[in-house]
Amino acid sequence: MSFLKRTPSFYSSRAFNMLPRTSASKWRWRVSLVAVFICAIVWLSPQLSGTSIPNFGSKMGGTAPKPTPKTELSYVKQLLKDNKIGPEIQFASRTIRYVPDAPELLPITDVDQELFSNSFIDVNINKVKKLPPGNILDIHVHPSPRPDQIDASDLLFAASTTFERFSSEKTTPIGEWTRWLTDGKGNSNGAGLILTLFNTTAENIQLASEQLHEVGVNATVLASNRNLDMAGRYVDLVHLLHNHPSRKFRKYFSLVDDDTFFPYMGELLHTLQRYNPARSHYIGTFTERADWMLGNKAPMAYGGAGIFMTAPVIQKVTELPCLEKDDEGNYILGADQGDRLLYNCLHNHTELALSYLPRLRQEDQMGDASGFYEAGIQHLSFHHYHTWHELWPGKMHIVADACGEDCVLQRFRFKDDFIITNGYSVAHYPRGIDFDPLQMEATFDYGTLEDEEFRDVVFSYAFGMLRKALTFTGRKKSWELLGATREREGVVKQVYLKRRGDGRWLDREGGEEHPENDSVVVLTWIQ
Repeated sequence: MSFLKRTPSFYSSRAFNMLPRTSASKWRWRVSLVAVFICAIVWLSPQLSGTSIPNFGSKMGGTAPKPTPKTELSYVKQLLKDNKIGPEIQFASRTIRYVPDAPELLPITDVDQELFSNSFIDVNINKVKKLPPGNILDIHVHPSPRPDQIDASDLLFAASTTFERFSSEKTTPIGEWTRWLTDGKGNSNGAGLILTLFNTTAENIQLASEQLHEVGVNATVLASNRNLDMAGRYVDLVHLLHNHPSRKFRKYFSLVDDDTFFPYMGELLHTLQRYNPARSHYIGTFTERADWMLGNKAPMAYGGAGIFMTAPVIQKVTELPCLEKDDEGNYILGADQGDRLLYNCLHNHTELALSYLPRLRQEDQMGDASGFYEAGIQHLSFHHYHTWHELWPGKMHIVADACGEDCVLQRFRFKDDFIITNGYSVAHYPRGIDFDPLQMEATFDYGTLEDEEFRDVVFSYAFGMLRKALTFTGRKKSWELLGATREREGVVKQVYLKRRGDGRWLDREGGEEHPENDSVVVLTWIQ
C-alpha cells in the first residue's frame, strides 16, 4: 500500500512499505542520482514561510501539533475553566489500552466488561491534587495508520473562501486542515492545497500563507478572479489545479469547501486506488436529501462532500466553454452553483458520467447531528460542521494519533450499557440497549419540511430507515467530547462533558430533574 509510511513496524505487529512522504526522506533512503532528481522536482512545488497560527479559542478543545507538557490535572483543569465548568463536578475515568489485533473493523465492537465498574464520584476540581486514572481496560482495535504514517502526495486539493471565514474563530479551517493535510506534527503529509481568497489583499494572502505553512500545510494561496461570480470561481479552481506545477506528480485532484473534512486519509487513498488515474473519472456523491435530489433533477457530485477528478478530466474542463455566458450575463449552461455548473459542463459536452462514491458525505441534514456521527459508519468526508450543525473535527480526530484512524468514531459497547463513539461521545442507556444500534438515530431536524410521513422517506435512501430519537426520554445520557490532547507518542487523553442544564438527557414526561453538577468523563488511550 504505497500511501503508508515506511516504518520498522506498525503497532509492533505489521510492517508496510510506502513511498517517502517528503523529499528529505527520499534523500535519506535512496542516495542516488534518481533520488536527487526526484528531490529537485518535489522542491519545485510551492513552499511558504510563516510565523504563528491564530488563537483558535477554547471551543477547539484540541492542541497544537506537538504533545502538551501539562500534567493530566492541569490540562483538565484548564479545559474545564475555559468552558466555565465546575469547580464541583461528577467525575469518572478509565484508562484504555488499545490492542491492534482485531481482524476487521466492525460497526460496533462488544467489550465483555463494564466501562465504569465504579460509580461516578463528586470532585472539586480546584481542590484535588490528582485525578483518579481508572483501571486499565484492554480493547481490541483494527490496525490502521496514524496521521504520520500516511503519504498523501497523490492528492492535490483546491478550495475557495474569504479571508474573513479563513481567520474567524468560528469558521477557520486551519485546525481541521492540520488533521488531514499534515502528519499531525507540523509537517506536510505530501498532499497539496490551492486556496483562493475572494476580494482580498496581498497582505491577507501573505498572512494566510504564513499561517498554513506554520502548521505544516503545503499550500499555494492566491487571490480569486474578481471578474467571476461564486459559481465561476468554483469552476476556475479546476483551471488552477491543471496549471499547478505539481500536477504531473499527482494522481487525483479534488474540489472541496472550506468546511470539508476527511477523517480517514489512508482509507480515502485506498478507495481512490480503484480509479485508474490515467483514465477519465469524475468522482463524488449526491445530497442525502431525496427531495432536493429530485428537485435538482441532476445526478451530480455535490461539492461539500469533495469532488475528485483524474488528470484527463481536469484537462478536459479547461478546454470546454464551461464559463461562457449569454448577452444577459447568465451562464449558457444554466447554473448558479459551482458544483452544478461543473456537472452541466461535463454532462453537456462529454460522455462522462459520475462515479458514485456514497461514503463521501454532503451532510445536508441540520440541527443535532449526533445520530449521524454515532452510527458506526466510516464516512470518508464530513461537511457543514460549523454551520448547519456543530462539530469540531480537529479535536475529535486527535485519537488517531494513538490507535490509528480506524479508531475515530469507532463504537464500543460495554456490559453496563455504555457505548463509546470514539472522539464524539460516551453514551449511557440506563434502561438498557433495547434498540438496534445498527440503525441510525434520527436526531437531526428537517428544516422547513413539515410533512411527517415524508420526513421518514427523505433520508431513507442515504441512511436506511432511521430509528426514533431518544432525546427527552431519559433513556439516553450522553457525554460529548469537550477536548483532547496527545500527551506523548501513542497516548491521547479525551475529556467528555454532560452539562447539568442539558435537558436532552432528561425524561421530559416523567418530570426528571436536572442533576446538581456537570458531569465529566476522562478517557486515556495508551499502548
